[in-house]
Amino acid sequence: MSDSDVSFPAGVLEDILSRLPVKSLLQFRSVSKYVRALIDNPYFVNLHMQKSMETNRILYFSGDSHVPITLRNSSAVTLETPFELTAFPLVYGSCHGLICLSNGPDDLSILLWNPSTRKYKPIPEPLGDKDIIAFDQLGYDHASNDYKVVRLSCTDSTMVFRVLVYSLKLDAWQLVEQDFPSSFFPVNCYGQGVFVNGAVHWLVNQIPFLGKGNLICAFDLATRSFYTVPQPRYPNNFSATNLGKLDEHLCVICTHEVYNVDVWVMCEYGVKESWSKLAALSMDDMITRAPPTVKPLIYTKKGRDVLLEVHKQGLLDYDLQEKRTIERWTGDASHMCMFVYQETLVPLFRNAQVV
Repeated sequence: MSDSDVSFPAGVLEDILSRLPVKSLLQFRSVSKYVRALIDNPYFVNLHMQKSMETNRILYFSGDSHVPITLRNSSAVTLETPFELTAFPLVYGSCHGLICLSNGPDDLSILLWNPSTRKYKPIPEPLGDKDIIAFDQLGYDHASNDYKVVRLSCTDSTMVFRVLVYSLKLDAWQLVEQDFPSSFFPVNCYGQGVFVNGAVHWLVNQIPFLGKGNLICAFDLATRSFYTVPQPRYPNNFSATNLGKLDEHLCVICTHEVYNVDVWVMCEYGVKESWSKLAALSMDDMITRAPPTVKPLIYTKKGRDVLLEVHKQGLLDYDLQEKRTIERWTGDASHMCMFVYQETLVPLFRNAQVV
């Protein structure tokens, strides 16, 4: 097929191609120079991404093999990573098809990976950085059209965190002048944040009142400023234990009476009154008898159900109308890492590697 064989308007061809999976598009790039240029065009990449955002996939790592597996149309497909995994990976977010991960909590080196294009890019370590603790999270800066990784870095015994931001466009780290609020300390085991509404969010405790009054602290990627987000009006003796994300909405996971878990969703960002209790789980719903951790993943059955990961060991399908668990699935591994991503053509710019 030559460039002269294209006999219909480019807009029509773009619309057709934008509905195809990434694997097909990568094959079509060899059809002609015209089609290759169209598929590689940033406008088309964005058009395809917008359509892909309507279809979520679940990618998970098995604790036994460290092999990534994607769930497509309820079937599991094993993926080959073009890089070596020497430990159970930690995932620091998924954004527009890009995934940020590392080889476990003892490895501060991270990389960006697009499973759809099979391209990846190791992120250089910040010069002169001697981190004791580092919390990373991937996000997208709409103002600069740039993918960024935010790192909270603690370098001394004072437990004061500085803020570093990696820019994919610049392929470099920058130190943010405004430090992480000195009275805040991330609650999560690895301080993993959640990217929603242009900002990275962390669940934090106020120092010296650790264990009292959890807050949600957010860092806006465009303005590089911190602010707090209101939480739901919990009943007495409730406390937030984690943050989540569901269909681009911020979620709070709240534990009470040891084994009971509520999942709240913020329907209108920043509005306290818009918090709504999405699910209420009891011990009978849980896969494990240990105090559970719950992570919302995706809506299913046209929004009638929600899929929840429980204790990194299995899945629950929760009926939002009946307010009850209708199905459980337990993995073969003792530990899993699940997250949602989309198939996109988003590039990793210069220095990307591909196999």
